[in-house]
Amino acid sequence: MRDAELNLEPVRELQKIRGIPFAQGTGYRQLVVTGPHGCGKTTLIQSIGGWPEEGFLDLTESRWWRSRILTFRPREVHLGFPFRGYSQALALFERDFLEAPEALVLEPKRVHLPQEPSRWSFVDWRRRVVFEFLLPPAEEVFESRRQRASFQTHPVDAEVSLEKTAEELRIYGEIARLFHRAGLTVYVRDGFGAPPHRIAEKRSPGAAGSTRRPRRSLVETTFKRIIRSDDAPIVEVPHGQTLTGEQIRIPVSALPVEIDLGFQALQVHQDHPLAPGTEWSPDLLIFDPAEYRRGISGFTRLGSGQSTRIGQREASQRISLPLPSDVRPWLEMSFEGDYLCLADLHSPKGCEVREAGEPVLLADRAHRLARLKEIFGGSFDRLEPKGALECLQAVNAQLESSPLRRANRDGEPGGLIELPDHLVPVLVGDLHAKLENLVKILTENRFLDELERKRAALVLLGDAVHREESQLAEMGSSVVAMDLILRLMRALPGHVVYLLGNHDSFSHEVTKRGVEQGRLWRTHLHRTRGERYVEEMRRFYRLSPHVALSKDFIACHAGPPLGKVTRQAVVNIRHQPKLTHQLTWIRLRRPGKPTGYGKRDVVAFRRALGKKKSTAFIVSHNPLSDDATYWQNAGGIKGHHIVYSARSDRLAVFTRIDGMMVPLEYRVEPLTRL
Repeated sequence: MRDAELNLEPVRELQKIRGIPFAQGTGYRQLVVTGPHGCGKTTLIQSIGGWPEEGFLDLTESRWWRSRILTFRPREVHLGFPFRGYSQALALFERDFLEAPEALVLEPKRVHLPQEPSRWSFVDWRRRVVFEFLLPPAEEVFESRRQRASFQTHPVDAEVSLEKTAEELRIYGEIARLFHRAGLTVYVRDGFGAPPHRIAEKRSPGAAGSTRRPRRSLVETTFKRIIRSDDAPIVEVPHGQTLTGEQIRIPVSALPVEIDLGFQALQVHQDHPLAPGTEWSPDLLIFDPAEYRRGISGFTRLGSGQSTRIGQREASQRISLPLPSDVRPWLEMSFEGDYLCLADLHSPKGCEVREAGEPVLLADRAHRLARLKEIFGGSFDRLEPKGALECLQAVNAQLESSPLRRANRDGEPGGLIELPDHLVPVLVGDLHAKLENLVKILTENRFLDELERKRAALVLLGDAVHREESQLAEMGSSVVAMDLILRLMRALPGHVVYLLGNHDSFSHEVTKRGVEQGRLWRTHLHRTRGERYVEEMRRFYRLSPHVALSKDFIACHAGPPLGKVTRQAVVNIRHQPKLTHQLTWIRLRRPGKPTGYGKRDVVAFRRALGKKKSTAFIVSHNPLSDDATYWQNAGGIKGHHIVYSARSDRLAVFTRIDGMMVPLEYRVEPLTRL
């Protein structure tokens, strides 16, 4: 540990978690493992059966300790550090750090740290997780990385040096000390397989774990008094009952209920499937019925065993859904499987709970499903060849005359489409022939209603074709999916936008596990629809945009181009094959995969398109795990999000709620079979 220059002392009381020694009292779900490359993070996480995906925390970001990344524990995380001369944090696998001609200077004052709880705080965020810093001697880490480089599994090790390894260990050691002094729970392992050690330094006054006894907040004591009790009364039918410092339980069978907070009312419904025979876990949905009636709105989902707090920063502000995590808590809502539990914490006038009447969500969804069938001519089946050709030709004619696109130098529609600011965007990720998923989206929320009222725009981020999970050579489902999308584009011109993805092609490059899906796609269309349809589809690919933007977002299929780019180059993308390839094929640079795009490329792309650094940049193409549907601030890049809509059980979209681009997640059901 001489590289990090930390004064360490052994932890005397240990416990074993799946055979690995940890400090006594450390909870399994508290563990967050960090450290530089090659220090054994992945090995430790795998040994205790932790979360398989790496996370990233930008230490300069406000309230990083509330990041969704830390929801999934135990897991390994990489940290983003503030260095002198760099306005944004850098990870140690980024080019700016790896290629720096001399050692970068860390700026600890720019690191945000959780503070002692205030009177109104409920959670002491310093105690939420336990950080395990893995910091073996530099010589041992260097030798481990040098051997690993021979297997070419981690390209970041290709030019590893002892000096750079020591520098990385020193940086992580400085942060470990900073965390410790601020009161976070920190342990250090100073060798491969070594037990945890404590940092033998004094903490700051008031830090968690210091000699000073921390002050208990009013909300903490109130919550302990109310929520810890197991004898909360059960209210079978709430008839305008007002809670003031009380707790009740409501059977799920009594839902929906409405909760009047005085300045705003919220409803709680059970999320029922529309398709008979669909088996779902009984999730609850919390939403504002007034917002729902007005247009596209947000909601918060509660699964069994989950809870959330309702509150405000200021009394004049209404609650935004999905719920922010930094509100002043007034009401605790938890779902205990059979009961909805409500506890008034410290609301000014109490909360009134009453019946909400008939559940409207299911009836509205049934109506939208019927409306979709009307739009598609009465069924979700594939079109006959003649009708399919006419539909595709009509869409191509619309694309040629779109007023939302600047012409390229050939006088044809350019590669950039600019949506009017008043339209609410609904961004859908890769669908990969999942027709059910698109139908599901259009029956939810007020998406279809607002599209028909011409107050929203559906933006599909490409790759609607070609199965991803199984039956990779099957093309019939791709035909039906494109038929549905093209009929939508024809029925709602200017309000359904299709951005090109890497699978939107007949190219031999489009393969999946050895299956030449691009070639098979062309062959199938030629056999079932004829050569004229194939040529019209080529025309559709040529006329479709690659990038969409509005006042608060930029979207494309894969990611930003590397290096310098201009707005005019995007408009003239037909003459820019390299730019075309990057926008549709590139992937996010991650540990072990240093050839993709990173923070610098996202910043440059925003600047090239004339957008602020806070503008959301949203892509699909590159799901970061096998089960999630969206990733916010992906790769540690603030405002950079990934959305994926091709799962068999769940899907996500991004839309604008209260002026912010936020993700909404829905559960898939077989609606086209009704």
